[in-house]
Amino acid sequence: MNILNWFGKRGVDVYEYDNDYQLKNIGNIVIPEKLTSKNAFLLANSVSEIFFPVDFYADRISKLRFFIANKQGREIVNSELNRFVSDGINPLFSFSDLIYNYVFSLLADGNAINYLGVPSIYKSISPSTIERWDVLQPNMVDITEVTNFSLLNATSLNEAIRRADYLQGGLTRQQLDVEKLVINNVGLKRKTNSIVLAEGLLWKANKSIDTLLSVYSARYNVYANNGAAGYLAHKASSNANSDLESAIAGANKKEQIVKDINERYGITGRRNIWGVSGVPIEFVKTLATISELMPFDETLESSIKIASVFQIPPVLVPRKDQSTYDNQENAERNVWENGLLSMAETVCQNLTKMFRLPAGNKISFDSSNVSALTQNESEKEDLNAKKIANLERLQALNLEIDIKPIITEIYNGYGKE
Repeated sequence: MNILNWFGKRGVDVYEYDNDYQLKNIGNIVIPEKLTSKNAFLLANSVSEIFFPVDFYADRISKLRFFIANKQGREIVNSELNRFVSDGINPLFSFSDLIYNYVFSLLADGNAINYLGVPSIYKSISPSTIERWDVLQPNMVDITEVTNFSLLNATSLNEAIRRADYLQGGLTRQQLDVEKLVINNVGLKRKTNSIVLAEGLLWKANKSIDTLLSVYSARYNVYANNGAAGYLAHKASSNANSDLESAIAGANKKEQIVKDINERYGITGRRNIWGVSGVPIEFVKTLATISELMPFDETLESSIKIASVFQIPPVLVPRKDQSTYDNQENAERNVWENGLLSMAETVCQNLTKMFRLPAGNKISFDSSNVSALTQNESEKEDLNAKKIANLERLQALNLEIDIKPIITEIYNGYGKE
C-alpha cells in the first residue's frame, strides 16, 4: 500500500498521490493587468519593484528627527506643542511609524488621508483639542463627494465631501466626521470621478508599471501552465509522424492530452517534471524557458523607470550586479538633495497646517544624522572657513571692510540646513 494512501485512510490531511491527481489549480497568484486608481496602494505594498521607491522615501524620512521650531527655525525645547511630534499622539503607532505611513500613502496612492481625534465635548479643532492623529489606509476609506462641485469656489477640499466611511479590515463600516478629516495630495491630476483625490506619482510611470505587471503574469504562466519540461520515449522510427498523428487525432483527444499534461506534469506544485510517452518519439522539449522571454531584463528596465519618477538613479535600484559602495553613497546623497529633503519639507508644512499650530511655530526636522549628507556638511564648513579667511585678508589690507555682519550671517545659518 502506498504510504500516502495509508495515512489518508487514517484521516491525516495529506494529498493522495495516485493516478487521479487532486490539485487542479496550480498556484493562487492573481496578477492585475494594469495600474488603476483603485489598486495603486495595493500594488505598492505587493510588487517589490513598485514598493522600492515608495519605501525608499518613507523609510528615510521617517527616521529623521522632527521637532517644533520657532519662526527662525530654532527648536523650542519646552513646549506643550512637542506632543505633536512624540509617540503620545497615537497609542498604536510611534511618531516614526505615522510619518512612514503618511509618506508611503502620499506617494503610493497620491493621497495621505488623516483623521484627527478630537473629543466630542469640543466644538472646534485647535492644537489644544487635538488628542490623536491617525493615518488611514486609502483603500479602506470610502468617500462620497458632492456632485456639481467646483474647486474654484472652494476654500477646503472637505467642502466637496458629503460622507466618508472607514472600512475597518473590510468587516465593519464606521462613519467619519468630515470636519476631522484632512486629505493631503501630491500631484495635480485627480482620480477618475473625484475632486478631492489625486492620482499620485506612480501614474507618471503607468506604462512601465503595466509592462512590469505583464512580465509578472508571463513569468507565472511559464512556471504554472507549461506542463512537463519534456518527454522521454523510444527512438523515433520512420513512421513516427504517422503514429503521433493518429495518437492525438481529434479535438477531444487533444484537449484531454493537454488537460492530462497540465495536471500531471510541471515544475510547480505536486507534479512530475518529466513525462513518459507511449508514442515512439524522441525527447521533445516542451517547456518555454524563462530566458527566452527575457523577463528579468524587462523587469529591471521597468524598475529603473519607476524609480526615476522619484529622482532615484539607476545605480540605487536593486539588481544582481549591484554597484560599488562609493557609487551608492554619492547617488543617495543626490536623492537627498534633489528629492528627500524637499519631500520632508512638504511633510512638515502639511503637518503644521493640519495641527493648526500657532503663528510663528512650525514642525521642522533635523537631518544632521543622515550619513549621506555628512560630506556636504564638511564641504560647507570648509567653504565658510575660506570665506572668513578671505575676509580677514581683505580687512588686513586696510580696506575698511566690516566683516562682522558676514560672519554673523554664517553663524545664523547654523542649524537651518
